[in-house]
Amino acid sequence: MKDLKKFGLEPKLHDLFCAIPDDSVLTPYQIASILVRSEETIRRWCRKGKLPAYNWGGKYAIMGSDFKIFMQTSHNKKDNIGKFFK
Repeated sequence: MKDLKKFGLEPKLHDLFCAIPDDSVLTPYQIASILVRSEETIRRWCRKGKLPAYNWGGKYAIMGSDFKIFMQTSHNKKDNIGKFFK
């Protein structure tokens, strides 16, 4: 990803994700709905530190800006990249 950025070829984030305000607070349920994944998958990403989140009492809150960075830097399978990046 860093080499792509160096040459000005960094993938542009899809409009769906760009529309999320940076200061919004998202729940695992909301992110799971956007990505068509289970809530448990999102919580697992948070527990493992893959998706930055605030955690208290087993509840997670993810900032919109952190979610967008996560999406832009995630390494998706080649056939899934088209779903998230233009």
